[in-house]
Amino acid sequence: MREQEDIPADLSELIRLGTIASVDLNARRCTVRYGAADDDDAGGATTPSIRWLAPRCGKTRVWSPPSVGEQVILLCPDGQLAAAIALPGIEQDAFPLPASGLAELVEYEDGARIGYDPQLHALTAILPGGGTARIEAPGGMTIQGDVTVEGKITATGDVTGQGVSLKNHVHSGVSAGGAKTGAPE
Repeated sequence: MREQEDIPADLSELIRLGTIASVDLNARRCTVRYGAADDDDAGGATTPSIRWLAPRCGKTRVWSPPSVGEQVILLCPDGQLAAAIALPGIEQDAFPLPASGLAELVEYEDGARIGYDPQLHALTAILPGGGTARIEAPGGMTIQGDVTVEGKITATGDVTGQGVSLKNHVHSGVSAGGAKTGAPE
């Protein structure tokens, strides 16, 4: 059982609300503005550089740093701000949630959106103008189902369809003049 002196005198020092004041991406730390007001003179204060909660930090890791102005909950073990952890993800007017309903959605600052709708069984990735996508699969990639492409396709290697090479196929029934060739072989 804990001794009475181990419990902070003011329990409000254990959990606080705050707003991200700065983010140091290289150090993977942030500072949080907390308290009754926006400036130190009126009772507000800023934490020292602290960690933020990541969804996963084991064999699977997720990198999603908080944004300046994002509201957080500060968990302060033993009331110590230097040991605090910022828990981001509180919805607010400045950063409203991007959707409602069962569909899950991640929206980025530039407007890119990645989502999945379990009711429609639909995965979407929408990028802003000039956006690019890259998939690396050294073992190969398989797509089952129809594919529609609006735009140009460029391949550095050969393209085959039903076993016929686009690069190396031959045609039968070739004759000079305006005659048409036979099907590729």
